[in-house]
Amino acid sequence: MSGIFGIFRFDDAPVLRSDLEGMSEAMAFYGSDGGGIWQEGGSGARVGLGSRLRHVTPEDIFDSQPRIAQGRVLVSTGRLDNREELAEALGLSAREAAQMPDSALILAANQKWGEACVDHLVGDWSFAAWDSLEQRLLVARDHHGNTGLYWHQDGHRLVFATSLKALLALANTPKNPDLLKLAQILTAWSGDGIRTSYEGIQSLPPAHLLKVSRRGHEPRRYWFPESAEPLRLSRAEDYLEQFLEVYGSAVKAHLRSAKPIGATLSAGLDSGSVVALAGPMLRAQSSGLEAFTAVPRVDDSTALGPHQIGNEWDLAHATAVLAGVGTHLPVNAEGMGILESLQRQLDIHDAPGHSGANYHWMLSLLDLARERGLGVVLTGQQGNATISSTGETSWFWSSLAQGDLREAWRALGNSEVNAWRAFRQQVLRPLLRPPLQAFRRQRALQDEIWLSESALSPMLSRELRMAGKMAECGHDPTFGSFPEPENLALLGLGRNDVGAIWHELGAAHGLEIRDPTADRRVIEFCLRLPNSQYRYRGQDRMLIRRAMAGRMPREILYSRFLGLQASDLGRRVLAERSALIAVLENLTSHPFASRCLALPKMLKILSGLSQQNAATAYEECFCVLLRGLNAGLFLNRF
Repeated sequence: MSGIFGIFRFDDAPVLRSDLEGMSEAMAFYGSDGGGIWQEGGSGARVGLGSRLRHVTPEDIFDSQPRIAQGRVLVSTGRLDNREELAEALGLSAREAAQMPDSALILAANQKWGEACVDHLVGDWSFAAWDSLEQRLLVARDHHGNTGLYWHQDGHRLVFATSLKALLALANTPKNPDLLKLAQILTAWSGDGIRTSYEGIQSLPPAHLLKVSRRGHEPRRYWFPESAEPLRLSRAEDYLEQFLEVYGSAVKAHLRSAKPIGATLSAGLDSGSVVALAGPMLRAQSSGLEAFTAVPRVDDSTALGPHQIGNEWDLAHATAVLAGVGTHLPVNAEGMGILESLQRQLDIHDAPGHSGANYHWMLSLLDLARERGLGVVLTGQQGNATISSTGETSWFWSSLAQGDLREAWRALGNSEVNAWRAFRQQVLRPLLRPPLQAFRRQRALQDEIWLSESALSPMLSRELRMAGKMAECGHDPTFGSFPEPENLALLGLGRNDVGAIWHELGAAHGLEIRDPTADRRVIEFCLRLPNSQYRYRGQDRMLIRRAMAGRMPREILYSRFLGLQASDLGRRVLAERSALIAVLENLTSHPFASRCLALPKMLKILSGLSQQNAATAYEECFCVLLRGLNAGLFLNRF
């Protein structure tokens, strides 16, 4: 994907071209296929916009940015997946639209509908549009946040960019760590979608726009899919038919590329269904799909729980064969060290993340995709919240609350294998669960349970009032409960940052990462479905299981096992123990790190690792050690 950046001055001082050039240079890896810088009125401008272009889709060869037309200037990144519908709504002929890049369609939509243009765009995109007549800047981000956008405002200016690098390149941008955000990362607390790892720098959340003028700035959420009316059809087959049409269309739209396409592929339902649909579609276009599966360097079942798979290759390959995938490659990250992967992730994204234990195979996979000349990599990252949702566990009561007696009856008659189990699961358990969960959550807050399962120091936890902040926003530090419906909690509407991380990691490898399971239309459709489409006779995830019948192996469709990527994590850490201990010992003298991290706990985990227990130390390495190391390496930069 391409990248965008810009500066708006609230005062009468001009935007310095040197600042814009510095921002562009800092995020150069976003694209070398064009782009440029625009300033209103030349050197005395109060507004400056810029773009780094990378050509991925066939229409990108026609792109030139910043794009100027009828008093408006636009820079954008991303891909539109509803080009035909949008062109028709804009009154464009098919011939005209064929030579229009997505940025031109976004600009035309902005000219026609103003800020309401965001309601007409489907795809992965971010844009900034300057209206010279209104003297107003509009900055917006796609519905589910499959791109990234960051901004900072002080008394004199507002600056924004696709990458933190561009903001950090400016002399007056604050460069202090945000310790609350760091504590949230260490405890796997997703936060509000706004706070970043830097004080004063904010993320524009998914499905939000930001209006900027001399009077100030105003953020606004524009998409509320959770409020849509439930879908009611007469037959189960009708739901399945419509789902396949929506999901199939989304997968097809994500295949629009002038470059070869690859896909991540696990032994699960989500990435497996993407490959199962995309493989035949690409073959029909006389093209092919390459698939990549992360496999452990050391295959050791002692690291696994009773329902986990460490090596997903065999099952993933069965899906690849059935989908007609010509090239399926294992990724064992043999040449990627744990410490190297943490450093590389920070070099690219400039902030730590929750999944430090996965960066070695993620980066190795992207390295391999780049080496093979791909331009796009498909994932099924968001599938658990959409296509393979388990539905609501309190189906009966939620149906009654909506006045839907027919659906409430289905909850009792169809949800479980017998009437007693249905009564227990759908009537009794939802009544008992909330008080029990509230009690456990309160105990967890009182006992500061998050300290035992993270690298967060007790001192910083109390200094930040973590218990009070968790209580205020309803966060459960044990992750033992989700608000209903559960798929909404998993979606993380307005606060999901997974897409932004993939966006930037992909850009650094010359790749566009696309997730059909996070398509706006798929999300909207899945949220409207009744629970009867997800749960049936004691089986959950029935929507995708039925939809993929004949397209994926049955042993995957009805498997009760979950894949555990990086199952050899303990042994990888053990192999680098000396280097990791040296890093931790160095951090003990760093003022931020020694204050924020439970370094003695992390050193104890490392010192206690041996050939005998390394395989079973997965949770400690994942949740405590590597999250803490990722945060420590980040703090070491200040």
